[in-house]
Amino acid sequence: MATLALDQAPTADTPRTSRFDYKPHPLAKYLFAALLLGGMAFAGWNVLTDTRGVGEELALGVFAFLGLALLIALGFEFVNGFHDTANAVATVIYTNSMPAHFAVVWSGFFNFLGVMFSSGAVAYSIITLLPVDLILNVGSAGGFAMIFALLLAAVLWNLGTWYVGLPNSSSHTLIGSVLGVGFANQLIQAGSRGGTAGVDWSQAQKVLTGLWMAPLIGFGAALLLLLVMRAVVRRPELYKAPDGDKAPPRGVRALLIFTCTAVSFSHGSNDGQKGMGLIMLILIGCAPTAYALNRTLPTSATPPSCRPRTPRPRRSTRAAAGS
Repeated sequence: MATLALDQAPTADTPRTSRFDYKPHPLAKYLFAALLLGGMAFAGWNVLTDTRGVGEELALGVFAFLGLALLIALGFEFVNGFHDTANAVATVIYTNSMPAHFAVVWSGFFNFLGVMFSSGAVAYSIITLLPVDLILNVGSAGGFAMIFALLLAAVLWNLGTWYVGLPNSSSHTLIGSVLGVGFANQLIQAGSRGGTAGVDWSQAQKVLTGLWMAPLIGFGAALLLLLVMRAVVRRPELYKAPDGDKAPPRGVRALLIFTCTAVSFSHGSNDGQKGMGLIMLILIGCAPTAYALNRTLPTSATPPSCRPRTPRPRRSTRAAAGS
């Protein structure tokens, strides 16, 4: 095994052709900065219009904490891309199916589409793991402290593992941070509240079961699929490492791009909801009138006891006598 690794290692005579050495077009940086600033400005403007539309005025301190919490939550989603985007584009870059920078942009676009078309079920599952104190008092100093603690812990761990080149699951990181904050809050409040201010461990057990089962299912499915493919498709060149910068056959290349696109879309529709749930929780805590009430609900869907009563017009005495 060691001899094989040494034989395949690049030597001084081997020309080094890295697919990451070339730089993107200068306009790409300005376009990225414009999209980032435009998105933040759009979010801030919507918060202002939503709160003013219901007559809810945010104090300067609350608005500052809201902006900081949203910035950290968006920072977690940004750092999340360091790991999970690499998982989606590794195959197409390694096999020369797509250029590296184009593959990252392609994956990011379909991640965005996955978030836009998601149902929100995963976001609600994340919120159910949070401590009750955090949900009830998210707009208070204690609530902000818990949000900052779990977000900063997840961001620092993602940055650390990215710096050393260690693949890492942001889902495991965030859920571990949520459970850590909940357990710490349970220990702090144990003396006064009997230890009931922590995590819903029944819900946590369901989430943790999915987390440890997913890698095993993926491992078994990939192993079985590869064995079946080697038995059915007898083309040895398909199971060898890429030859330089040569792209795979057209059909295989299309299949690799399709799987990259599907993984990116499904990642956005699943993992992208983690940040959605936290951001929505922050907005509800800081501006409950604007975001906690469903003001788009039609009157027909409101229970009769909650509908406003409209006074009936009284008929005149002459009309009543005539009838």
